[in-house]
Amino acid sequence: MTSQWRFYSNTAVQDTLASSISNSATSVQAGSGAPQGYPVNYPFVLCIEPNTSNYELTLATAGAGTSVSPWTVTRAADGTLARAHAAGAEIAHTWSAGDFTEAAQHYIQGSGSGVHGLPASAWAGNACVTVNETTLANSTTNVVSWSGIPATYQHLLIMVQARLTETTALTDDIMLTFNGDTGAHYSSLTMSATNTSGSLVGPSAATAYATAGIPAFRVAASQGGAPANAGGGFAWVPNYAQAAFNKSLYAFSGAGNGTSAMVDGRLRWGFWNPAAQAAVTAVSLTAPAGSNFLTGSQFCLYGVG
Repeated sequence: MTSQWRFYSNTAVQDTLASSISNSATSVQAGSGAPQGYPVNYPFVLCIEPNTSNYELTLATAGAGTSVSPWTVTRAADGTLARAHAAGAEIAHTWSAGDFTEAAQHYIQGSGSGVHGLPASAWAGNACVTVNETTLANSTTNVVSWSGIPATYQHLLIMVQARLTETTALTDDIMLTFNGDTGAHYSSLTMSATNTSGSLVGPSAATAYATAGIPAFRVAASQGGAPANAGGGFAWVPNYAQAAFNKSLYAFSGAGNGTSAMVDGRLRWGFWNPAAQAAVTAVSLTAPAGSNFLTGSQFCLYGVG
C-alpha cells in the first residue's frame, strides 16, 4: 500500500482501447493485450483519446490493462467529462493539470496541514519564538537577566556574542544562574582547547561542583586583540518547565582572532540541583568580577517547541 499522490512512467507506449466503453464503464483493456511501460503502482493518469475533442482523463487504480487484468479506472478525472469511446480509440499515460495544482497547493500549506505525514505541530509557525533579544548600548552592564519566562515552550535556547572589559585576560567565562539562585547548587564539566601563541594546548577537561553558577559562555576580553574580537556561542536548556528533575545545560562557546594565533574553545555540560526542584522562570548571565560587557554585546533567549 502506498500513499503517494500519483505515479508516473517515462516509458509508457501509446496503446488503444480493445473494445468500446460507455461513459460509465470502469474497466479498460489495452488493444495490444500487453501494454508496455505503464506504472505498476496506483493511481496514475490514463488519458483516452488525447488531443481530440472527445478526450477524457481517468485514474487507473488497479489492474494491468490486459484481458486477464484490465485497468480499473475512475472516470472524469481532474474536471474532464466522462464520455463514450469506440474500440481502437487511442489511450496514453500522461500527467494532468491536477498534478501541478496539487503541488502548488502543497507549497503554500500552512500550520496544521499535516503534509509529509507529520503532525500539525511540526508545521507550526511558532516552533522557535523570540523571548528576548538584547544588544547593549553601553559598557557599564555586568548582568543580563530574563525573568518571567513562560512555561509554554519545550526547551530554551540561549545565544550570546559578547566581549568583556576585563583587562587581565585574553578570554573569560560568563556565569549563568537559574531563578536568581547563587547558592552552591551547580556542577559542570568543561572540555577545552586553546592556542594563544601558535601552539595548541589541550584538549583538556575540568570539573567543578557545588559552585554558584555554570560557566556557560567563553568570550574575549581586553587582551584578546582588537575590540572587534568578540566571542560567545549557544546553550540548550531542555525540558526547562518541568519540576521533577534537576535542570541541565549544554553549551558550545569560544573566542578567537582571525589574524593571530588566539583561539579558545569550550564545550560544557552544566547542572542545577536546587534544594527544591522548580521550573526555570529566570536566567541571569554575569560577567566576571570587576568586568562589564562591552557595547554591542548581544544576548538572546528563544523558546523552542
